[in-house]
Amino acid sequence: MKTAQISGAQLVLLLFLCRSFNMLTADMHNVTGHYGMEQLLAIPLSLLLQALIALPAFLLMKKSNRGMTESALWTAGKTGVIFPMISCVYLVTVTGITIFNLASFLANAIYPGSSALFFAIALTAAAMFAVYLGLEGLSRAAVIVFFFFLISLFLTTVGVSERIQLLNIRPLEQDSLSVIIEGAWKIFARSSTVYLFVLLVPYVKEKKGKSFIWYLIAVGIMMEVVSFLVTAVLGELGVTEAYPFFMLTTIAQISIFQRMDALHVSIWVMVCFLRVTLFLWVMSRQLHAVLPVRMRENGRERWILPFLSILSVILAAIMLGNRKTADFMLNSISTGIADLVLMAVLPSAFLLVGALRGLFEHQKKEESL
Repeated sequence: MKTAQISGAQLVLLLFLCRSFNMLTADMHNVTGHYGMEQLLAIPLSLLLQALIALPAFLLMKKSNRGMTESALWTAGKTGVIFPMISCVYLVTVTGITIFNLASFLANAIYPGSSALFFAIALTAAAMFAVYLGLEGLSRAAVIVFFFFLISLFLTTVGVSERIQLLNIRPLEQDSLSVIIEGAWKIFARSSTVYLFVLLVPYVKEKKGKSFIWYLIAVGIMMEVVSFLVTAVLGELGVTEAYPFFMLTTIAQISIFQRMDALHVSIWVMVCFLRVTLFLWVMSRQLHAVLPVRMRENGRERWILPFLSILSVILAAIMLGNRKTADFMLNSISTGIADLVLMAVLPSAFLLVGALRGLFEHQKKEESL
């Protein structure tokens, strides 16, 4: 297993921020088609779902004493390369959607008439260079951003507290159970940071399992708070608003602190920057692990990061140019198939192959010597 680089608390903060970006846009946040009790109940159900689906991956890493990519190659040999390949396709898609969402937000809500493509390219270029800071650098930056994120969330909560109307919370209906289950699955499908947690486990120093539980709890609390505020303050208006949480920040007023749009926008940009940087870092590590020794020796590995960055921004540019393509990509991610395959199906298959080949028993004997 890789040498640990960060603590469990650092990973929780980093991935918490990455997950918070989903709260910005209605496309990623609204999972039930409207806000109300169904949305609020879908969140805890989804957290349980995420924990259960991630179990095979955690079990595989524990038995093999390796990270996911290394476990796949160790148990299945050359066939195991299918895991990092599928993983990188999935992560590039999510990265492209992330870049698209921020560029659209800045070009439509903050700087109308500006070029969304410019924002996409600038963000990706900055993130590509930030990858060289490493995981430790990103974790330290996350602590600072997390502090400002909490301030933003606190100011927003206090600022809209007088506008909260519990009557705006839509009650459960006859077919609510199916809506809650569907919503919980969508939350799981759009929680790519859970998969990132699985990939980053080898870099954590200690208390990996407890850190994962704390991550789920922290994300659940954040989602419940944001969903409650959007529901109780905006009501049905939140359904038609493209950026419901940002709308809350624009109407929040606390004494002399009014219309602190610049603060909130800056925080979202920093959060997105960290998210894109982390995705690029993880993908580059995965591809580096499967490169032939010959390619590593001749220095071709240095092209991995530029390749992934360009691929991500091209995907974002395509979505910016065609809204139907963007909807198609989001709907594809929302099926949850990729997450299920990467965290449950393939790890289970590798567990079976490893058991049939007697690798885990051999591993135990080596560890006992």
